[in-house]
Amino acid sequence: MGLHNEEKLELGCSGLQQKPRKWVLLMVRVVAFLATAAATLVMALNKETKTLVVATVGNTPIKVTLTAKFQHTPAFVFFVVANGMASFHNLVMIMVELCGQKLDYKGLRLAMVAILDMMTVALLSGGASAATFMAELGKNGNSHARWDKICDKFETFCDHGGAALIASSAGLILMMIISVMSIMKLLIKPKSDSS
Repeated sequence: MGLHNEEKLELGCSGLQQKPRKWVLLMVRVVAFLATAAATLVMALNKETKTLVVATVGNTPIKVTLTAKFQHTPAFVFFVVANGMASFHNLVMIMVELCGQKLDYKGLRLAMVAILDMMTVALLSGGASAATFMAELGKNGNSHARWDKICDKFETFCDHGGAALIASSAGLILMMIISVMSIMKLLIKPKSDSS
């Protein structure tokens, strides 16, 4: 009889441990949503206009007004799209986490969430990698291809791009953690009550 009570106590404790784990996953997903949404907004609104002297004829400088926008680089466009899709994915998964019991079809919900999380990690990784490459090129240039650096002329544009990359990298790390947690949740199913 004492052993029976200990089993009930153990089942009660394991049920209590499942709730905090669910809330941890939900909170990590909310923070990942905020990070990827911030990266999307900062890069999408990133624009700087400057008037630069491009040549001098006699004593008269020839000035040109140039604008640096994220749309001018396909890698930055992909970065914005990838982070926007990751934000949307996290928002949908937050809703699934809150209302997930109603949406489960033959136990496939956990498997689909894990697969979609891994796909989002791949998408986010590609976008962050492409934007990081272009940011490095903008900061240092490439002497072999004779591409000049632009961050010495468009400091604010580069600073905002760097902030977006930091937010996206944080979102990527959080998405990797979420993906591991989703797989663990898939592999370790809670025991059903036999009483």
